[in-house]
Amino acid sequence: MINQRNKWLAVAIFNLLVVALLGLTLRSKILFSIPGIDFGNLLQAHSHFAFGGWITLCLFILMVYEILPAEKARRKIYQWLLFGTAFSATGMLFSFPFQGYGAVSICCSTLFIFVSYIFSWCFARDVLKTERGDGVILLSITAVICFAISSVGPFTLAYILATHKAGMSLYKDSVYTYLHFQYNGFFTLAVVALFINYFRLQFSEHTKKQFRRFVIVLTLSVAPTLFLSFLWHPANTIIRLIAYLGCVLLAATLVFFFKAFNTIKKNGLSITNPVAKVVGIISWIAFALKTAVQIGIAVPAIGHAVFGDRPIIIGYLHLVMLGFLTLFLLFYLMNLGFFSGSKTFKAGIIIFSAAVIANEVFLMAQGLTAMIMIGSTIYPLLLWFAAIGLTTGAALIALPALKNFKSKLQARN
Repeated sequence: MINQRNKWLAVAIFNLLVVALLGLTLRSKILFSIPGIDFGNLLQAHSHFAFGGWITLCLFILMVYEILPAEKARRKIYQWLLFGTAFSATGMLFSFPFQGYGAVSICCSTLFIFVSYIFSWCFARDVLKTERGDGVILLSITAVICFAISSVGPFTLAYILATHKAGMSLYKDSVYTYLHFQYNGFFTLAVVALFINYFRLQFSEHTKKQFRRFVIVLTLSVAPTLFLSFLWHPANTIIRLIAYLGCVLLAATLVFFFKAFNTIKKNGLSITNPVAKVVGIISWIAFALKTAVQIGIAVPAIGHAVFGDRPIIIGYLHLVMLGFLTLFLLFYLMNLGFFSGSKTFKAGIIIFSAAVIANEVFLMAQGLTAMIMIGSTIYPLLLWFAAIGLTTGAALIALPALKNFKSKLQARN
């Protein structure tokens, strides 16, 4: 079963490299004239493949093989569902650059959603039959429910594109709803579930108590914090009150988060790889920053500035996708021993992590200077260098995974 898991993980790691290459191409397109490439269409391919081919596929793999018991994880339905996820994501990768939202890309996007529905149903049914404790079942079930709910966004966008009747308000709300239930719902809850599931046997009773509180308030915060994404509307008392409730829960989430990790700091975890430890710490710092930024959006002056500043929005999205999720997944794979014995991986993860931090600093600096009407042409160049670092790091990370995958295929033949 480990071989099966590792083959799928090798596919996901290769997809991370593809995502990085697409990001570098987009940054290059901003600086240089590259004929034959439609920036908007390539951006759609980049974002859809990052969501589907990298983050979602990797989380699905780990949820199946790490959270479910072996007899459940061996079910053939999961092999078909992982294949369906990878296939539909690859279809989006090769269709969006050439046609944008066209027949093939829409079919692949729809297939991806329906595959996720089946996965959510099968996984929820199987995980409910397990004896996973310490909030793992609650987090896992809520995560896949959020994934299903997030599809309201794409289907509403499809309606808008088909009818041309809806205005910009519905369009923005659809996008924000999708992103919220993906970023703050499925992605975040699945990551926390994996972390607790992996390390819970090392937790003291006090640590378990702190994490249970953290899990409960984090889960409860998902629904009301959706309304933070609607604060860009004209003043609405109901929306604002629900958003403020979400902020209270987020503040409680941060408190219990720091208490839980403080007990971990005192007791320690058996993370023998010092590089993995640093990467894990950076990932959880990104989670804390993400949560703090969500709370800050409730302040009208900050909220209006953020919603109107594209670099800040992109910076927030990258903070979650790269700083929190991608670094956590790499941290998790290191603890599984997936990259053990690799000479290039250490250099790759150091370069990649440094590039993630640099990319975030440059994006936020670009956004903040734009807020005070101070523009600079240096930022696109700096972000291009950061993209080169991300791609170089991703290539060095993917190399050992692909070598292992190739050697196992040869051994099998």
